[in-house]
Amino acid sequence: MRPKNWVELGQNEEVEFDVHCKMKKCWANEFLSLLTEMERLGKLGCSRIRGMYCDGDGDFRPKFTHNFAEFTETEPRVDKDDEDVLFWDAG
Repeated sequence: MRPKNWVELGQNEEVEFDVHCKMKKCWANEFLSLLTEMERLGKLGCSRIRGMYCDGDGDFRPKFTHNFAEFTETEPRVDKDDEDVLFWDAG
């Protein structure tokens, strides 16, 4: 579980970085819609869980690169009712 006060820990500064994504065209609108929804909720200050179903047949195979030098992968939370549902808490 993350600490309660990000300001005291010096983690409240805003950073800017680029993410490059390569994926099949059929998934681009779905993925970008998810990002748009995340931005909309952030502007509203509204807490909700949103996600994207990643089909297990191998069709969804995005590739990402980024330039955020301080990146440290974080562990997701596991849904208490379905261990196949993972989510990251940004709120």
